[in-house]
Amino acid sequence: MTLLRRLLPVAAAGAALYYLRGVYRFRDPVRLPPADADTVLAPADGLICLVKRVTGGQIYADSGSHPIPVSDLAGLPEAAPDGWLVGVYMGPLDVHFTYHPVGGAVVRAHHTGSRQNTPLLSAGAAASLLAGRPADLLATRGTLENERHALTTHTIHGEVTTTLVAPGSGLNATTYTREADTVRAGNKSAFLDEGGLVLLYVPAAFTPQVSVGDRVLGAETVVARAEA
Repeated sequence: MTLLRRLLPVAAAGAALYYLRGVYRFRDPVRLPPADADTVLAPADGLICLVKRVTGGQIYADSGSHPIPVSDLAGLPEAAPDGWLVGVYMGPLDVHFTYHPVGGAVVRAHHTGSRQNTPLLSAGAAASLLAGRPADLLATRGTLENERHALTTHTIHGEVTTTLVAPGSGLNATTYTREADTVRAGNKSAFLDEGGLVLLYVPAAFTPQVSVGDRVLGAETVVARAEA
């Protein structure tokens, strides 16, 4: 009887882990994207961990840091010189599908490999994000060096790029979109087996509608809007 009591918590933990890994992360909730060509929707469920202005093709992690080329972060050969970079951290309990933030023609699909993927998060940053508090992911090597996959979609306001960044063990993504495809805002674009960082680069015609620390729903939350 004593042995049985000891084994019950272990069995319960194993069952919970199996449910999270084998069932819960594959859930596919119905999303109702707003129909508005002047908006950019969240590309994934998660926590907004960065909203940075891009000027001259560069951003700064903080006031005292060296500039970071946005093309390196977005995983593109080149990128528009001015705009906004928004980062959504997709945690283990979030929906693991990603979505097209805008509708239009996909003009570029670009994959960037990595010699060695490194963790996106320190232990402290991981604890903060799991508790719903933002963490500075621009300060990590993984954000700059890990494997990534970028899709760029043409809109009437300029090109919008979504970039999937590997969490540390490799991207492990199933993508549903190819270059030259025509997509609708809110359609699924990929499935991230292990979650990770989803970056959204929008041109200067858009103004962010979210702040660091906000939680967003993919395909529903408006994260940027074109100025009238």
